Amino acid sequence: MGPIEILSLEEIRKSRPSKYFGLEGDVISLGLAESDFEMPKEVKEAMINAIINGRYHYEMNGNAEFIEAARDKLHRVNNVPVEDEEVLPTVGVMNAIWLTYKVLLKPGEHVIVVTPTYPALIGRPKSFQAEVTEVKTRRDGHLDIERIQEAVTSKTKMITICNPNNPSGTVYTRDELERLAEIAVKHDLYVFSDELYENLTYDGRKHVSIASLPDMYERTVTAFGFTKTYGMSGLRIGYVVAEKKIIRLMRDENTGIVIHPGTVEQIGAAAALRKCDYYINFLRNYLEGVRNRLIAELNEIPGIVAQPPEGSFFAFPDLSLLFEKDEDAVKHLLKEAKVMVYGGSGFGDGGQGRVRINFCSPLEIVEKAAVRIRNALAKRYAETIGKK
Repeated sequence: MGPIEILSLEEIRKSRPSKYFGLEGDVISLGLAESDFEMPKEVKEAMINAIINGRYHYEMNGNAEFIEAARDKLHRVNNVPVEDEEVLPTVGVMNAIWLTYKVLLKPGEHVIVVTPTYPALIGRPKSFQAEVTEVKTRRDGHLDIERIQEAVTSKTKMITICNPNNPSGTVYTRDELERLAEIAVKHDLYVFSDELYENLTYDGRKHVSIASLPDMYERTVTAFGFTKTYGMSGLRIGYVVAEKKIIRLMRDENTGIVIHPGTVEQIGAAAALRKCDYYINFLRNYLEGVRNRLIAELNEIPGIVAQPPEGSFFAFPDLSLLFEKDEDAVKHLLKEAKVMVYGGSGFGDGGQGRVRINFCSPLEIVEKAAVRIRNALAKRYAETIGKK
């Protein structure tokens, strides 16, 4: 497979216990959002060398190499001109999500969350007694600007997006982000943008950070991570970017909870940012081919139209023609196809009737799973719709 190590299904089962937890026999898991590819060798080497050289002690203000690498990457890739004091290392993106809502929200304030989206983006503000309004995307997965505008109230404090989107794979365009920015500026709102999948865009699309748009940096909090693109899920390392006063508040909160993310993990993440563009480029190209093969199989199913995701590593087909609830579709595919997927309703109002299929796996494995899914759903169509 070139510069990325490829694993067999047996090796993946052994090395990713959470992804295959409770699954017996020859079930293929395309559920949990975890990469089935090994992290870059440069990351492994950097962490091993850090341990050998005794670099595993407290670094309360963040590892300097990591912060500098993140800053330089933000300038170079995201066009966001941050300073070192505006980057905070976090224990993955989940930590960044918690910090954002904890620091910026007060009880009774209102958050607009564009759905479908990662569940924590919907649930976490509620834990801080904030009100949440879910605004569904358009049918093509892109932002419904008019509905977002209509959802703004006098209590609204923030709009939350995930771009590229988990679970739909939509990559928001500069034009629609500019229109969203107009709403944020007009109503003096913050925008929280989860950009964990920023490196995975297909068909020549370019990811745009909303913080890079005029008048948006001071009102945007952006979360980045290494779990997905670099296959570093268990290392729990990410970073959040915002203006200094917000980062100071976040740092104070984190100091009392986790102190700081692991020093060794930060050193590994710095290596990923500085040395592993080749890995990103190869993985993106490889996954585009995997995506195409999966979508082709899904579109062989009678009555099902699966749109190729624009980014991330998820397909999100609508199976409502064949199943009353997406939970039923999940159970059916596990039983009849021996493939684990996730139900779309878990991702908010915009996900009902769909299933999320993770295709960040070797082509041979995804092809095998896709044929199983196609056969199981084609049979379902014949037994239900075909008899009407």
